[in-house]
Amino acid sequence: MSKKQNTGAGDVSTSKKVDFLKDRDNYEENTENFQMKETHMSFLFLTAQHVYKMKKPVKYDLADFRTLEARRFNCMEEVRLNKRLAEEVYLEVLPLSLTEEGILDLGGTGKAVDWLVKMKRLDETQMLDFALKNNCLNEKYLHKAITKLSRFYKNSPPAEENPEKYLKKIKEKIKVNQEKLLDPDFDLSQEQLEDIFSRQYAYLKNESAVFKGRVLKGKVIEAHGDLKPEHVCLKEEPLIIDCLEFNKDLRILDTAEELSFLAVECELLGNENLGDVFFQIYREITGDEVQESLIHFYKSIQASQRTRFAIWHIKEAPYKNDPKWKKRAQKFLDLAQKYAEALK
Repeated sequence: MSKKQNTGAGDVSTSKKVDFLKDRDNYEENTENFQMKETHMSFLFLTAQHVYKMKKPVKYDLADFRTLEARRFNCMEEVRLNKRLAEEVYLEVLPLSLTEEGILDLGGTGKAVDWLVKMKRLDETQMLDFALKNNCLNEKYLHKAITKLSRFYKNSPPAEENPEKYLKKIKEKIKVNQEKLLDPDFDLSQEQLEDIFSRQYAYLKNESAVFKGRVLKGKVIEAHGDLKPEHVCLKEEPLIIDCLEFNKDLRILDTAEELSFLAVECELLGNENLGDVFFQIYREITGDEVQESLIHFYKSIQASQRTRFAIWHIKEAPYKNDPKWKKRAQKFLDLAQKYAEALK
């Protein structure tokens, strides 16, 4: 598939793998405007037609990619799970191999030293986040995308059958957000935090029957798990990509919670009305009449979580002196409070 590069016999370091993959001459396809991108968990290499994604050998609380087998398994899971909502995008899992002579080859038949997910490259101008940032939302295509998502929810089997277990899981979400955000290093308003979390706990307690009912009605499913605007491709045949593959428990969600998550993300990009559109379409497709207070609750939970993810950057050396993270976290926290105050 690719050209080959001699890297010497023996183990291959991550840096050598990256050096090989970021060399456009190692791809037998159009590499015009070739790009390399990096996330916390992956390296991505973009040609004109495709994206090649290699996971980093890292360990986090909820993901462990340190072994070759773990990375292979998670690549396979990424393709399998994402074919549910973006079959044409996720093409295959390829080995990065090493011959006996120590030559690297993408897709070769030698000893696998790593694994990559090969995907079709999408037009970034067709993604929902681009549309929101540039005020060019195609409402017809948005309707198609949310319809596709709603049908996926409707046809998915229940993934949780124990109402008490689900209640405990939601309570744990609140607890984790609370404990992390009360860290004095973050210098967030303790009064504001206590107000938000006390309202969330109170709603969970007072409306426990609602949460149990969601489980009994089969509304807690194995969902997407990371439904952001940058993962929704708006076209005639919509695509929803980049689901969370590395931890099944994080994909076990109330459909209303996942839609609320997307609504919060859109509000953070400046459109606070899309959530109403999402739930209107969802109700029409599924017949699931989600009560507004539950949506407010889930939005408050998600905004609290986004606060935690944003503020955590100030503990990382490259970002600790960048004021944008504290500013962004406060924006998320104010949104969490807005929806907590709307709870009845």
